[in-house]
Amino acid sequence: MRPTNRPKVLLVGSMYHRAGEDLLAAHADVHVLSDPDHEAILQAISTASAVWVRYPTRLRGDAIRKGRQLLVISTSGRGTDAVDIPEATERGIAVVNNPGLGIIPVSEHTVALMLDLAKQISRSDAAMRKSDGWTNRDGAARISLEGRTVGLIGLGTIGTEVARKCIAAFHMRALAYDPYISPSRADEVGAIWVEDLADMLRESDFVSVHAELTHETRGMIGEAELRRMRPSAFLVNTARGPIVQQAALIRALREGWIRGAAIDVFDPEPPPPDSPLHALHNLILTPHVAGLTAEAVHDLSMSAAGQILHVLRGERPAHLVNPEVWARVRQRWEGTIEGSAPPG
Repeated sequence: MRPTNRPKVLLVGSMYHRAGEDLLAAHADVHVLSDPDHEAILQAISTASAVWVRYPTRLRGDAIRKGRQLLVISTSGRGTDAVDIPEATERGIAVVNNPGLGIIPVSEHTVALMLDLAKQISRSDAAMRKSDGWTNRDGAARISLEGRTVGLIGLGTIGTEVARKCIAAFHMRALAYDPYISPSRADEVGAIWVEDLADMLRESDFVSVHAELTHETRGMIGEAELRRMRPSAFLVNTARGPIVQQAALIRALREGWIRGAAIDVFDPEPPPPDSPLHALHNLILTPHVAGLTAEAVHDLSMSAAGQILHVLRGERPAHLVNPEVWARVRQRWEGTIEGSAPPG
């Protein structure tokens, strides 16, 4: 028997845009945890048919096990590291993400951070507001991007777009380190494929991180890697905080192993008020907003809401992270597995 009652959709944090919430509310009962903690999630998830989780809040295995009626979990963006996917798969729950919508905003934000580092815009603005701006206008503090070398860690959709922008706008030399692509993929973009990360780090004026967070990439940029970079080089991270070992980055900036850095992501996230990151004069901080433009937040919320509703109608979603589970999701939706009745 197919569900006839309105399912419950749990939003762990409000959606980025009201349009997605309104779409869900037209077809389901929507419950929003505005300031979620783990205990609140555990209490609210038990009757939910679907969950949307906003990074960096994590949907852990114990919460997923509590959601006995869950059919689908949606991430807030492309990244899936906030969801325990093996646990969801084990329990016959679809996990969906929303890829492709951050390509333009994140690539633009990355280039903006590179420009800020090169031109010292944020520091000049702060100095002007202290009436110190005219006392130090030494041109040596600023550099040009034109003709410089950018090293890209990860040449997926966002890394590819950053390479395209850097090459087209500034005639930069783009080096790409990504063990999961072929040299021909880099050639198509106009980048140079580099087999050894150490070689790329030594040759780059800017190193920009665009890898996904996995067990292989977690902590991949640590003290040894930062020491291989040029003392005049900059690091940019708009991917995930744990890819860069934060303690090593703090030391590198304090001791001058590299000239500066700009990060949109942290470990932990958000950073605590007393984090030593806040005292570093050669570090630019933004609060994980690289992918959040007016256009992107609308599209992200609509993508997530649409995929949730597809699953709740028994329809396969467009971006199924664990496709091997779909047959079980359909069976549960139909109510054919004992003890896994559909919502309602």
